[in-house]
Amino acid sequence: MRNWNIATVAALLAAAALLAAGGCGPGNGLHLAKVRGKISYKGAPVPGGSVKFEPDAPDAPPAAGSIAADGSFVLSTEEPGDGAVVGPHRIAIIGLEEVAGSGRPPLPDPEKSPREFMIAKTKAATPPRPGKQAADEGTFTDPSGKVFRHVVPTKLNQAATSDLKVDVAPGSNLVEIEIDEDGTARVKS
Repeated sequence: MRNWNIATVAALLAAAALLAAGGCGPGNGLHLAKVRGKISYKGAPVPGGSVKFEPDAPDAPPAAGSIAADGSFVLSTEEPGDGAVVGPHRIAIIGLEEVAGSGRPPLPDPEKSPREFMIAKTKAATPPRPGKQAADEGTFTDPSGKVFRHVVPTKLNQAATSDLKVDVAPGSNLVEIEIDEDGTARVKS
């Protein structure tokens, strides 16, 4: 019988732990492909919000990305920019635009106006209720006090109601989504 010392046993256990952890990384069985694209509404870039790709494959994770001011997005599933699972997906889009002047004003200079600074700081420390609906049902207020309005038809907010579908192919994918005023959308990939 072989005599195992503590260092050898510890090294073997560490190697076994690294092999077991491999399921969380690139060897996890997911076949991801890079996906980037642009979203436009009535011919103009959607200025913000998010996009989500929900795979048709059971138990496959969705991919999501933030929409930049120029309408562009990059999808992520496990790590930033790693893409989406290869195969068919349904798409959900939440297009948002910040209402001008809706954020909290900057704090006054504490040295020039100490009293006003303390009053403004106290107000800033009291956040509005998250998700509070504004008078216009097409807007909402986030926890920082900024007001956003929806800029694409709300039927596109859910993959089940958007009727938007795309096949993600191995490699690199470019997906352009054009939305008409009536909510009709076309996917170019």
